[in-house]
Amino acid sequence: MMIHGKLQQAATAMAVLALVALGGCGGQAGIVSSGPALSEGEDSAAYLDRLSSQQTVSEDDAMRGVLMLMDGKDAAGSFEQRVERLRQHGVVGERWDFQADRPLTRGRMAYMVHQACKLPGGVVLTLTGPSERYCLRELQYRGFVAPGAYYNPVSGMEFVAVLTRADAYLETGEVPETLATGGK
Repeated sequence: MMIHGKLQQAATAMAVLALVALGGCGGQAGIVSSGPALSEGEDSAAYLDRLSSQQTVSEDDAMRGVLMLMDGKDAAGSFEQRVERLRQHGVVGERWDFQADRPLTRGRMAYMVHQACKLPGGVVLTLTGPSERYCLRELQYRGFVAPGAYYNPVSGMEFVAVLTRADAYLETGEVPETLATGGK
């Protein structure tokens, strides 16, 4: 009972921090499924609140979050428009297939955040270019993301926390010291 209360308090605190932080701030694969439309008129606070309680984040929700991170809003009217906008900015992989309702993997999340924040990479990223695996390793090293495999799904709370750290990085050039990972 005590642990559940502390987890709930931590989740609430993380959601509030995220709301404050994001409030201001070879061939191409196809789009397999466009999925259901997101809530009409959902602002960033409502989006983050809804997302923080989800067991997994869908690709559609993730793309919406990355657009909010980059532009402060999601002006796209559909999943297809989100994909196209992120492709134009080089934030999604050229060969990815897209499915709106598919759970987001940690590797895809890391790739999108790495590209959206225009983070410099280590030796491997510099030599080979970005990949899901090495973007995740870079974000883990910098303290954006907790340890874990690139193929695991992302929870809503984890995604909100990563967006919060990414937003702080874009504002200050530094990642808040909230994880014991990282090489600093």
